[in-house]
Amino acid sequence: MNETVFYAATSADGYLAGPNGDMSWAEKYLATGEDYGFAELMSRSQAVLMGRATFEFELEAGVSGERLLPTYVLTHIPELYQNEQNDNLHFVGGDIAEVLSLIKAHHPGQIFVMGGSNVVGQLIEAGQLDAMRIFRAPDVLFGGVKLFEDQTPYDGFAVESTRSFNSGLTETVYRRI
Repeated sequence: MNETVFYAATSADGYLAGPNGDMSWAEKYLATGEDYGFAELMSRSQAVLMGRATFEFELEAGVSGERLLPTYVLTHIPELYQNEQNDNLHFVGGDIAEVLSLIKAHHPGQIFVMGGSNVVGQLIEAGQLDAMRIFRAPDVLFGGVKLFEDQTPYDGFAVESTRSFNSGLTETVYRRI
């Protein structure tokens, strides 16, 4: 299936990260042993698209080495990452529809969008996002990095399914109408 799927966890008040990019609130959900469909999503995907901030968060968290899937980092300043290049890591910029066309030309099939809010917003605005898998945690952060500033991005999507996990997370799958 040739679709673009966003997968992320947010707090109950809609934040991807707390103040100063703090993600410690989410760590307890990863420690449960549940993978929340991540392995299946990765196995069905042909490539990953992420934003520069998500990539930098990974670098700060110590994620390095070869990528399982071809990973495209959307950035206006690819020259900053000259030393990070490897066979499965690509830095791209420009119009999001053109970037997605480039990725799909090299990797037909499902594209896994791994953050962040800027990339997702661009994809929605360009009509290029097919589905969103949003995991809501009961935590309230009161500040940080919001997924969306308002509910407008959900307007072009319908709820396909919802399921709850023992950890307290609730997954809602939204599909473009």
